[in-house]
Amino acid sequence: MQPATPLTPPARLLIALQSSLYIFRERTVAMLSALFVVLVLISAYLGWSATNTVDAIYADAAVYLKSIGQTVPANPVLDISPLSLLRNMSIYVSLIGALAAIVIGYQLIASDRKSGVIPLLGSRPLTRMDYARGKIAALAILLAALMGVAAIISIATFLVLPQFHLSPQGWVKLFSFFALSYGYMLMFGLVALATAARARSETVGLLLPVTLWLTLTFILPSLTANIHPTAAINPISALAPAPDTPFFHWTGYLIGPFSIAESFKYVSAGLLDFLPATAKVRSSIPPLADLAFALAGAGALAIYALGRMDMTTGEYDV
Repeated sequence: MQPATPLTPPARLLIALQSSLYIFRERTVAMLSALFVVLVLISAYLGWSATNTVDAIYADAAVYLKSIGQTVPANPVLDISPLSLLRNMSIYVSLIGALAAIVIGYQLIASDRKSGVIPLLGSRPLTRMDYARGKIAALAILLAALMGVAAIISIATFLVLPQFHLSPQGWVKLFSFFALSYGYMLMFGLVALATAARARSETVGLLLPVTLWLTLTFILPSLTANIHPTAAINPISALAPAPDTPFFHWTGYLIGPFSIAESFKYVSAGLLDFLPATAKVRSSIPPLADLAFALAGAGALAIYALGRMDMTTGEYDV
């Protein structure tokens, strides 16, 4: 075999594009992606429906209060930020979005290993880092497309419903939320790339990132903030203050930096303007910095795992 030489940028781009096109044909990925898009639509509808219902109740109450000569209070809808209409998006990203990213990241590597093309790629003038960059680029492209669809739906919601007008600062917060969500999903996708590349078993390669996702989403919040697992699907309940006891003070401080899902929900609530006044950060690391460290760590793990792949065999153990 001739010594591997670096590929030109177009060739690396070809790896990313080929992988992306293959993933689009995977039924599991398509189903999860479609489910995520549907949930984004539902999130926009639920936010509009809840606000519209409150507004209708206020209108009826105002008519009644005027008829009996009572003072009509201010409309509570006017005190609600339009961004809070999308508050359920933070839950859908942490649940379905992260799970879709795991499946995409896993399939990008597992499909090559199962099909036996790794040795063929290893016989070409292709370094491990070229392969790693191509796969990471494919993951980034696919997740950007998925998040782009979610962003378009959300933007259309505010454009179609002129009563929910966003200020320039509101638009900045909205785009910041989608950038944050993209980074959160990318983190799980990178971990899945790494486990799919290094695991000897196909099952283990997928089970490890899914177990990590379950731990971060349901188990750690219970230890650090006394959040019942079912509350993880409620954007408001997930931000409820923890009991003021030494146990939760210490678990929040020590385990909080590993509770990435809590950090994501806290920052998301701030960007979408539904962060409760009672919400407190007990972690030893600020939530945004915690997410940045987690993303950097996932990226380093993916590069390390892909950079150490055996390009002569590649197949999973039977």
